[in-house]
Amino acid sequence: MRIQQATIYGFGKWIDVAIDFSSSDFLCMYGGNESGKTTIQQFIAFMLFGMPPKKRAYYRPKTSGKMGGRLTMYDPDIGEFVIQRFDEIENGSAICYTTDGNSYDERWLQEQLKGMSQATYQSIFSFSAVDLLGIRKMREDELDDVLLGIGLTGSSKIHTVEKRLDAITGELFKPYGKKPKINQQLASLDQLFTSLSEYRKTEAAYKTRKNEALGLSDEIRQSQAELENLKYAAYRIEKKQQALPIFIKYQHEYEQLAEYPEKIPFPEKGIERLEKLNEQLLPLKSELNVLQDNAETYLKKREAIRQEMPQDSVFQEAEDIMKQKQVYLENEKSLKNCQESVRKMELQINTELKQLNSGITTEDLGTIDLSFHVEKTWQQLKNDQEQLTLTCNHLEEEQQQLIRKRDYLKKQKYALSASLLEESEKNRLAEQISSNRHQEYMEQNSIYQAGELNKVKRQTNSRLKLWLFGSASTALFLIVIALVQGYNLFYGLAGVALTIGIVQWLTGNQYVQNIEDMMSKSPVTSIESSINDRLEAERKISENDDRKRELSSIDDQLRNNEIERLKCEEKQHSLQVRHNRLNEQINFQYEQHPFLRQIDIAFWPDFFHSLKYVLNLNRDKVEKEKQMDILLEENSQFTERVNAFFHDMKWESSNKSMEAKLSSIARLLEDYRNGMTAITQFNNRYDDNAMHRRHMKQKMQPYEQEINNLFHAAGTGTEEAFLQQGKRLEEKEKLLAGITERREQLLQILQKEEYNMILSGGYISENELNAEYERTATDISRLEQEIERKRQRRADLDADLSQMELSESYSDTLHRFTIEKEQLNKMAEEWAVFKAAKEILAETKRHYRDNYLSDVLERTSRYFHVLTGEAYTDIYPPEDSLPFRVLAHDGIRYQVDELSQGTVDQLYVSLRLGISEVMSEKHRLPFIIDDAFVHFDTKRTKRILRLLSDISVNQQIILFTCKQEIRETSANFTLIEPAKTVSVP
Repeated sequence: MRIQQATIYGFGKWIDVAIDFSSSDFLCMYGGNESGKTTIQQFIAFMLFGMPPKKRAYYRPKTSGKMGGRLTMYDPDIGEFVIQRFDEIENGSAICYTTDGNSYDERWLQEQLKGMSQATYQSIFSFSAVDLLGIRKMREDELDDVLLGIGLTGSSKIHTVEKRLDAITGELFKPYGKKPKINQQLASLDQLFTSLSEYRKTEAAYKTRKNEALGLSDEIRQSQAELENLKYAAYRIEKKQQALPIFIKYQHEYEQLAEYPEKIPFPEKGIERLEKLNEQLLPLKSELNVLQDNAETYLKKREAIRQEMPQDSVFQEAEDIMKQKQVYLENEKSLKNCQESVRKMELQINTELKQLNSGITTEDLGTIDLSFHVEKTWQQLKNDQEQLTLTCNHLEEEQQQLIRKRDYLKKQKYALSASLLEESEKNRLAEQISSNRHQEYMEQNSIYQAGELNKVKRQTNSRLKLWLFGSASTALFLIVIALVQGYNLFYGLAGVALTIGIVQWLTGNQYVQNIEDMMSKSPVTSIESSINDRLEAERKISENDDRKRELSSIDDQLRNNEIERLKCEEKQHSLQVRHNRLNEQINFQYEQHPFLRQIDIAFWPDFFHSLKYVLNLNRDKVEKEKQMDILLEENSQFTERVNAFFHDMKWESSNKSMEAKLSSIARLLEDYRNGMTAITQFNNRYDDNAMHRRHMKQKMQPYEQEINNLFHAAGTGTEEAFLQQGKRLEEKEKLLAGITERREQLLQILQKEEYNMILSGGYISENELNAEYERTATDISRLEQEIERKRQRRADLDADLSQMELSESYSDTLHRFTIEKEQLNKMAEEWAVFKAAKEILAETKRHYRDNYLSDVLERTSRYFHVLTGEAYTDIYPPEDSLPFRVLAHDGIRYQVDELSQGTVDQLYVSLRLGISEVMSEKHRLPFIIDDAFVHFDTKRTKRILRLLSDISVNQQIILFTCKQEIRETSANFTLIEPAKTVSVP
């Protein structure tokens, strides 16, 4: 899968630009710092995998409202397709368009990417100088694990995860550690368990003291109960001493009560009732006298007014006239208003007719009738004419555009037809592409076989050296033995051993010479020229196919153009029919309303409203004139009635106006009404006065009856005797109230049995009560001292028990032990989870190693061999206790931590290229490199560029760099500079 073109409508600093990636499979995008290279990488990632909303907001342009773009891709299975994403469309989801015109969603794109995520893509198909910087910061003992992780997954993050899991499990538990959390928790539980054992030993002594304390508590409770009884007895004696003076007063009041008769007849609260009745009766008597005087005055004044009033018939006639006065005045006012309105209407009608300038006169207004549908008809005719004119203009403009478009398409078709390739030239280019691809395959196979032969040659030379050195050493050893021991047999054996070594060395040299002959016969030629020829041929064929597709598209557009022109002709005929029908409707309106001939149809709706307004004015004027005739008739009848009234009253009316006549009648009515009002007032006052007098007598009657009842109840006839009887009753009631009060006081102080005993005469003297109180106080003091002694002993026992309980230390320790044990269980569960994660990660590494590592290392060895200038020939993965090793050209193996930093960088790049090539067989995605060679010297940079050029035959490679050195070495790739990108129109 290759990127053909990126069209950026808005992303970061890039707005409306297009970048072409189709010119080559190995592209180098050059630009200085802050030139936007990283933004382009993020745009490609956004197009392929999308971005979350916050990250999209970060890349939203500051000077544009658009955020998104299009990415044109090519896949050998489905051909060319376009990925389109916009931030504001479906929350940044992808819409994919294929060449057959179909569109697909985000799920289809994920299927084409075979489930590849952005994180996986960046770990396999992308790396930068930041990754190399991380390798440089690794310790020697960590470098081997990081390189193995890269070989397995294409990312160094697997080592970071492993180290993090080791750190977490180490922080939780170590078999012989003290600082980890679980180890500290176990030590704490041991201490708590020891404390619990010591607390249990003191339990026996604790129970003995506890039982003694409980016995003392029972004795204290019994003594306290006895003490309470004694205190209560002392309290009752104090109450009896308090009640004795009250009882003496009770006896004295009881003796005084015996001097009064058993029953004194007198009404309840008689004196107060009598005083209250007299107070209420006195104002009533005074008010009754005043009412009688007022009644005589009202009768005299009423008779004097009645003699001065006129007859009722005269008043009735005058009142009828005054009722019609307001109607008369309103009629006069309405007449003036009507006359003014008619004058204004006539003036306004004449003004409006002059402005209309349609030949209509005032007399014609009565004959013109504008029904409700006339306005709609005129408005519709106006709209139809305007719409018809607008449609004709638009149709004419559309025909001109179709003609211009047809001429342009014919010119374009002629130019494309002339630029098409001949069929013979097309076949020649196809054959050339096929031949070049076969030649490239043969050249690559020859290079691989030469490498294998060279590897066999080195191994054979090493083996021959070992045989020669071994045989010589054996012969020398045997000769030394022969010289020391004096056995001639060892001389023969030394000659045989030396002969075998020489024979092996000669045979091996012949074999090596044969290998060198084979290598010299193998043709080693550069494939660069064949690749350029093939790419040029493919480009020409692709351009020819594009021209054919454009020709087909132009033919379709010409056919559509012809169809549109035919449709325009049909529309023009239809418009002519509509125009004729409109003229017929306009002529019909001319016949109905001849005055319309002087007015353009565009002004008919406005003319309708103006004419309608004039007709309404004329109708209102006629109504006003009819109203004036009615008002004049009504006022004439009223004037005749007023004159007749003046004649009957024999008043002078010849020189008076109507207003003066009505004023005289009004004064007559006012005098009559005032007299009648005064008579009515006096009648009402007299009736109210009589009612008040009756009511006053009724109010006095109950008071007088109540006073008589009081005298009868007391058995007296006068008020003086009644008051003396009331005084004796009051004195007796005071004595009874005092006796009752003393009894209540005694009940509050004494109990019921004591109260009954003292009233029956069985009370104790004051001296006896004092002696009994002294004896009880002595018993109370003795018992309190005994209770205090027992409490002190109980306090001593409680102190001992408290010390044994250690302020509930045992229960607290047991509670802490339980909590700490639960905490230990939680930590153990957490440790088990991380331990399982570490084992799963190790199992996953073993699985990847078994499936992919051998293939990745084979390709990595080939790339490492090229990058190091054939200084190293092979790479060996970690096994048993051995770390990563590399084999030098002289047969010596080196561990990773023994290599220079530059060689480690080359090994890292080789691993990344190896894993990318292995995974590209499935995913076929472009390989993106961001300035990963900043630490390479010139020689190493040229090697990696040649290697990337070879890899780009099967996989598209995009290199982002700011190094001028790489830019100048542009023979191996196509250079793209973002600053010179094409703007999107």
